[in-house]
Amino acid sequence: MIKLNTSEVPLVEDIRLLGKILGDIIREQEGDVVYGLVEKVRKLSVSFHRDANQKANHELAKLLKGLSSDHAMKVLRAFTYFSHLANLAEDRHYIRRRLSYERMGSYQDGSISMALKKLHAAGVSNKEI
Repeated sequence: MIKLNTSEVPLVEDIRLLGKILGDIIREQEGDVVYGLVEKVRKLSVSFHRDANQKANHELAKLLKGLSSDHAMKVLRAFTYFSHLANLAEDRHYIRRRLSYERMGSYQDGSISMALKKLHAAGVSNKEI
């Protein structure tokens, strides 16, 4: 299991929620067969990625090669939608984190505000920037 930084928990929760909603929509719109294929691909991919499970990799390759064009397109579309949703969740998370830093009166590492603060502290003027 991957240990999360506590600041990342809301992001993970958002992604899980969006994934569940997407899964429900896939099941409703495309049926149990497509939903099952998407879940099987997801689980095998996670197993291979997290655990370097070669058996899962072999099963995944076999499953993907055996998909009809229609099923392959629907599985691909599902993962594309998930990727877009995860990107939106990340955008929302970064905004949430930035606002949290601003409320505390500090700056987030790597932000332009932090860079400007460091430059000013080093004696660099606005004109020089």
